[in-house]
Amino acid sequence: MPKFHALDRVDRKLLNLLQKDNQMPTRTLAEKAHISQPTCLRRIRELRDSGVISADVALVDPFALGYGMLAFLEVSLNNQSDEHMQEFEARMAKETEVMQCYFVSGDYDYFLVVHVVDMDAYYQFVRRVISGSGNVRHFQSRFPMKRAKFATRIAFDEKQTEVQVRVPK
Repeated sequence: MPKFHALDRVDRKLLNLLQKDNQMPTRTLAEKAHISQPTCLRRIRELRDSGVISADVALVDPFALGYGMLAFLEVSLNNQSDEHMQEFEARMAKETEVMQCYFVSGDYDYFLVVHVVDMDAYYQFVRRVISGSGNVRHFQSRFPMKRAKFATRIAFDEKQTEVQVRVPK
């Protein structure tokens, strides 16, 4: 049975602030949320403990590092048994080029987001990971020509009194 966590206005304010800059000093966070520093620290710890905050990370621009090619792959498996799907998902989790992997509805079984240096690296990835898997029936690649929007932020309405969210812990 899923667990729920109530997010009040202060929690949502803190989450909005942390998603913009998780390196903001606690003093500044507390001031912007109109709470004391100890209260701010306690609330952030509770948000982490509950699983609402799942990670504190630095977002690295892959294009700045020379990973200039992004590909979207739609993958159909020959065998969609639970065992084969779990095996595919485990393999994708190990592949560093695979940034995201989704089990999807529709004509394909999986949707992958892959980031590589160039077309040759993509070709090598497809040969090694997709074509060489033995269980891929069909795949289709799409290459974005322009990134019109990229966001990782979940926007929280700070005006509502309370919002119930489902948490993993």
